Amino acid sequence: MPAPRPAHLEPSELGTKEYWDKLYATELANHESNPKDTGTVWFDDADAEAKMVQFLAELDDEGNLNARTILDLGCGNGSLLRAVRDEIFADGVPDGDTEVKLLGVDYSEASVSLARSVVGEVADAEAGAGAGADGLPISFAVWDMLQGSASELVQDGQAAACWDLVLDKGTFDAISLGNTTRDNDDGGADGSPSVEVQYRAQVLNLLRPGGRFLITSCNWTETELCAWMEDEEERERAAQNGGAWLVKAGRVAYPSFQFGGVQGQTVCTVCFEKRVAPVS
Repeated sequence: MPAPRPAHLEPSELGTKEYWDKLYATELANHESNPKDTGTVWFDDADAEAKMVQFLAELDDEGNLNARTILDLGCGNGSLLRAVRDEIFADGVPDGDTEVKLLGVDYSEASVSLARSVVGEVADAEAGAGAGADGLPISFAVWDMLQGSASELVQDGQAAACWDLVLDKGTFDAISLGNTTRDNDDGGADGSPSVEVQYRAQVLNLLRPGGRFLITSCNWTETELCAWMEDEEERERAAQNGGAWLVKAGRVAYPSFQFGGVQGQTVCTVCFEKRVAPVS
């Protein structure tokens, strides 16, 4: 029997675009007045960013990553994507003919402006590219995870599901907090899917077959994240109809605490891999 989906989170202002527009407008103004103030690094108290980067570096060292196209969902100030770029490509690109694409997206224009400014603007400011120390540029774009199409992030003629690695540090949390649907587990009374289900579908639209999805959350436990991302009913349908699904492919260990006989942790990071049914 499929595992039940977790209960929805209660709606919060942290799930609204207005909240994030206001926050990043403030952080952008602070950065403009003091360039050393680069904004908030989310989950910094748990050292989540460094742990995510270390996890990916170990995958890469083992030859199990091979990420040349990397997408950061909800890029904030661009900190995570910069850290991943600097670690994974510290020695440059092994294959000089391989095109590397690093893109951070956010639905808040102020967030994208902050990321562009923090990473460093270049001549083509309209494209939002900032060249790093190793010469690999990072681009940023305004894009709504739930309203946008995956094809909007690629060039004409390129497959939308082209990303080797998709990152998320807190974005699924924020999206879940914006869910006002309480009619049923699947979504609205009209049968529309919940935002959590829409999110998973979009991740599948973005990833190439075999691509990795690394997500960090403070609002969902590891078990709950797996329940949302590893939908058993979807997997069965996909296997029969030539579709795609996500499977757990690893996790990041964090210090745990025990209270009242229950063990837990404040943050969890889980890696998933996209599987595709073979064509018969």
